[in-house]
Amino acid sequence: MVNKLLLGFCLALAIAACATHPSAPAGNTVAAANPEQVPFGCVGSTATRLPVRPGDCAGFGTSHSRSSLDRTGQPNLGPALQMIDPTIRASGP
Repeated sequence: MVNKLLLGFCLALAIAACATHPSAPAGNTVAAANPEQVPFGCVGSTATRLPVRPGDCAGFGTSHSRSSLDRTGQPNLGPALQMIDPTIRASGP
């Protein structure tokens, strides 16, 4: 009987823990909030959404926005990326 109560309590506690999600930390900012502060060659945010101090790199490389790709006028991604950055090699249509 005690084992069933303990098991039920643990299960209820686990469900309650999964049902709540923590609020965002107040002091942390993501570097992508202000792209001017991100050094060249750094990506301001990654898919992990880990907080990054302003001026630090969330990852290394380059990223291009949808609007900059659309401004090239190219219908395919490969040629559009090559127009933005000539060092990118793309093959295919």
